[in-house]
Amino acid sequence: MSFSREVKKEISLIQNEVCCTKAELYALIRFRSTLSFSNRNFKITFITTSNSTARRIVYLIKRLYDIKVELLQKERKHLDKKPLYYIVITEKGRMVLEDLSLLNPDSTYNQEINPELFQKECCRGSLLRGAFLARGSINDPTKNKYHLEIVANNRQEAEFLIRILTDMHIEAKVVSRQKGEVVYLKKAENIADFLKFIGAGTSLFAFEDLRIKKDLNNYVNRIMNCDVANEQKAIASAAKQLNNIAYLEKHYGLMNLTSRLLDAVILRTTFPDDSLSQLSDNSLSTINRHLSKSGLSHCFKDIERLVEELKKNKPTSSDK
Repeated sequence: MSFSREVKKEISLIQNEVCCTKAELYALIRFRSTLSFSNRNFKITFITTSNSTARRIVYLIKRLYDIKVELLQKERKHLDKKPLYYIVITEKGRMVLEDLSLLNPDSTYNQEINPELFQKECCRGSLLRGAFLARGSINDPTKNKYHLEIVANNRQEAEFLIRILTDMHIEAKVVSRQKGEVVYLKKAENIADFLKFIGAGTSLFAFEDLRIKKDLNNYVNRIMNCDVANEQKAIASAAKQLNNIAYLEKHYGLMNLTSRLLDAVILRTTFPDDSLSQLSDNSLSTINRHLSKSGLSHCFKDIERLVEELKKNKPTSSDK
């Protein structure tokens, strides 16, 4: 089961107060349903592939209104396609819409969002829970990118969700896509706060646990990659220093070096694969005095400059 379905399964079992039940059903009707009018009544139809969402819609309606609800399941031909669930309200549809302030006095759909339904923080959480059940999804936290989104029908709905999320100090953005206005969260801490706000406590713990493990693995990999890169850099530097020493031995004579440079040469030739830190650690036991890492670095830079000077002043065949 996907992480999104796990979250929806969990939040579909939450027990609400009546005010929160209305807020959640309001969001589900607004984001997930289609309305049709006949015989002076409204038919409200929900279509979803989520069994938990379908059951949640039936539960919310039964909790608030003593009306008949039809729940139908339609199998699809392709084996990889999930079945479709149809939830249909044919009885007292007008009453439901009017009670939730979704219908104007002239029987037109109310495009304005009624803020009175969301005065309490718990009701705002229920609204977001309904919106997520209706048209929300979240990436598996083990994936490369964190992403949670809710698809709104229009910019007005999207901006309303943004305002609620902003009030809860959750940073969200909106982008227009073919499927609608997508309100999305990218930061892991914002997604964690969202899960907490809609009451998905178990999913929140699972999300944080997986996130910590992933971040730890990424950190370890970065450290290992850094160590490998540093080791490769140290090997390349040591090889260059040995080449410079070999050139000096042939064209200048090591005994002509200062005692400081000669000590560095002795350390490098004794420990050809060691880093500067390791050479520094071995200096006292090898040359009877301590040479710091920075001191050794300066020595090898001086040796490199001396080699460059010798190569620059080396007579050409035409000078002989």
